Amino acid sequence: MIPSPALIVGIFAVAVLLVLVGILWISGLLGGNHPNRNKNVPFESGLGINTSTHPATPVAFYLLAVSFLVFELEAAFLFAWAVAFHHLGWGPVIAGLAFMLILGLGLFYEWRMGGLQWH
Repeated sequence: MIPSPALIVGIFAVAVLLVLVGILWISGLLGGNHPNRNKNVPFESGLGINTSTHPATPVAFYLLAVSFLVFELEAAFLFAWAVAFHHLGWGPVIAGLAFMLILGLGLFYEWRMGGLQWH
């Protein structure tokens, strides 16, 4: 008799849960729990909670970071397109070139508006 796929998945899920619970139980048993006041304080680069020595982060940093993320994501799409370039027809090639043109126009606009300059 061959077991059904649902039964196999169920057995596997139960086995995974048993291993997970076992690992957590063993780590709790061996690691112990020694709470104190210092362990409950959040750690931020070695500074305490009430210290005000953190300089304000400039807004230009966030603008540059968001721009990097946007163009990085678009580069990931273009990488997949470039890998399959030789197997594509004319439609996807033209769509990819239009996508790159729109990206280029966005980058040009951001450059002209000063979004890439660190003030």
